[in-house]
Amino acid sequence: MKFLDSIQIAFSNMFRQKLRTLLTIFSIVIGATLISLVYAIIPGFENFLSAQFDSMNSPRLIEIYASKKRPGQEFMGSIGSGPEEYQEGDEGSISFDFESFTDDDIEKVAQIEGVKKVHEIPMPTVEYVKMEDKEKRLKTSFTFYLPEFLQENFDIVAGEKIKESDTEKIMLANQYVESFGYSSPEDMIGQTVILRVKQQPMYDETASLVMPGAAANVESETKDFRFEVIGITEKTIISSAVYVPYNDALEMARFARGSDNVLTDKDDQRIAAWVELDSADLADEVKKKIEELGFSGMTYEESKTVMNDIFGVLTIAFSSFGVIAMAVSSLGILNTLIMAVYERTREIGVMKAIGATRINIALLFTLEAALIGLFGGLIGLGLGFGIAEILNFVGHKTILSTFDTLDLSNASPLLFLGPVLSLTVATIAGIYPAIRASKLDPVKALHYE
Repeated sequence: MKFLDSIQIAFSNMFRQKLRTLLTIFSIVIGATLISLVYAIIPGFENFLSAQFDSMNSPRLIEIYASKKRPGQEFMGSIGSGPEEYQEGDEGSISFDFESFTDDDIEKVAQIEGVKKVHEIPMPTVEYVKMEDKEKRLKTSFTFYLPEFLQENFDIVAGEKIKESDTEKIMLANQYVESFGYSSPEDMIGQTVILRVKQQPMYDETASLVMPGAAANVESETKDFRFEVIGITEKTIISSAVYVPYNDALEMARFARGSDNVLTDKDDQRIAAWVELDSADLADEVKKKIEELGFSGMTYEESKTVMNDIFGVLTIAFSSFGVIAMAVSSLGILNTLIMAVYERTREIGVMKAIGATRINIALLFTLEAALIGLFGGLIGLGLGFGIAEILNFVGHKTILSTFDTLDLSNASPLLFLGPVLSLTVATIAGIYPAIRASKLDPVKALHYE
């Protein structure tokens, strides 16, 4: 019996009991749809967030911390991995008592071969943002100083990027355009924006983490800082960020904390900095030398790996539901084909009597199972991608309208994992009925009622 003949016979046999076959295929479709949906949506989110991450990062970046362990590292190490062995000098529990950099520390890092510059990070707290000619006041989630090397992948839709030599210049997140009532990003260029900074001389970052309302009860002075809008960013997930030059950020941070000691030897909150490298190839080597000085750091690649690992875990977790559904559906395939063996016992006897071998019989039932899995997988692929397209369309008309570059219907080769898995599971499920059918005695089979 030719292989193509076996496929034709198996295909015909599939639909002898149409309802039973369709129900079996439907059980496969559920699992294949879930898997296809996961591999359509999650890579879209991963690509989007990866692009967002890259837009304000650089392979030439190392984030460094004055402590031997990065802030929060003790907490992350306590999740799932069990207790670590105590080393002399370790903190007994998660601590907010971070080490601080000194001028000498910054200079030592700057002298490491391969380091182009050490950028310190002033973090001003801004109460609100308003245009000089408008009464509307808006909140800002972040007020950034962004060095020029971290703007290499940063896209703007109007104006120009901030230079480190600039003063009283500002870039605004794209969402401010509509919020302030401008018709286009170009209309905001050259306008004057006011950042209101509230002075909190008794403000303590550690206390605010433990008691978030503590700093809010302190009566504070305020000061308005005026900037000329020179750039509007593309739409990002950081929808209410503003970007200012270093000197302006430092001045605002010192006013907010009521101290000129910010980012000096007397600053006990000088816990982190950005290291700009001459080349991305030097990242691991420079990081090792930084750690030898008693500090900690994280390279661009390490940060990217953490993010990719999170998406990897999510993909596996959600895909497992589809795999479980397929595993359950394999029982349906097993039942369908065993029933088929009983129903076709005399037919199998006739086939053996006219020369069909055990391999021919086994192949017919195995192919029938494989075809059920293949049809279910392909239908699931179409449904999964179709649902992703619908979600993508509806999402961009509603809650995702802000994020033009987020594509929830990601077409990738991984989408075919659903059909491949369904074909594999179904074929394996069909092996037992196929062997059982092939072992039937032709004489007994011909007399089967």
